[in-house]
Amino acid sequence: MRANLVRCVLLALALCAGTIQTGRAANIVPDNGGGTADLPIHLDYLGKQPMYIIDGLPAGTNITIGAVHTAPTSTLEVAGGSLGGTASVGYGSGFQWNMQGTGALAGFNRNIFVPFNSSVASFPAPPNAGYEVHAAPRTPFAPVQSFDTTMFRLFGQITGDPDFDLLRVTAGTDFGLPSPGHTTLTQAPGGNWAVDSFFDITYRIDFVGRPGGSLAGHSGSTTGTARFEVVPEPGTYVMLGMGAITLAGWAWRRRRA
Repeated sequence: MRANLVRCVLLALALCAGTIQTGRAANIVPDNGGGTADLPIHLDYLGKQPMYIIDGLPAGTNITIGAVHTAPTSTLEVAGGSLGGTASVGYGSGFQWNMQGTGALAGFNRNIFVPFNSSVASFPAPPNAGYEVHAAPRTPFAPVQSFDTTMFRLFGQITGDPDFDLLRVTAGTDFGLPSPGHTTLTQAPGGNWAVDSFFDITYRIDFVGRPGGSLAGHSGSTTGTARFEVVPEPGTYVMLGMGAITLAGWAWRRRRA
């Protein structure tokens, strides 16, 4: 029971810390002047499940990855795409990965940023568009705009890392890795847009361990699926944090009864 109490308190503190770190209305984006918001959405997407590296590692070993798909610094959106609405690309984005080893890799802990910096656009666009999103039609100026999306293409990699000669991530429906999603834009006070959005991203992670590093002699390709959602409003973190604190108090009172 004491261990459960400690976990509850730590969860509450982590959630509250997340609120302090964001420090903004996390799911609000500006109107683009056309009665809607630019795509891809200019927000971080949090992985609701971990990503994994499994293939190529010893039995009973994996690398569990807590992931954030970071917001783009700029975007380009055009009419068209596989869903009949728009196709859009994002620049300056990537995966922020917290990597934790298990089994034979217990103690392995890395924070790595994998940039999406390859030109993957299926339509004429400036170079270095690292990911592409397609969206179904939406009605500009409607107060609620709800439409399907798909992560159409995504590619990023690093080389020459102390542990990885190569670390590559690929995703997207057009690459044979179905990644459907949905986005709802709700008009907020002042004309901006509150965003509720997710993608169920099917990904492939390829790696080659670097000689002399923790993964020397290992290489493999792991495919999996994880849901990514836009970060909730800070108020959501507060409510979750207070819920965890309440649960911790209940556990403590029950233990003492």
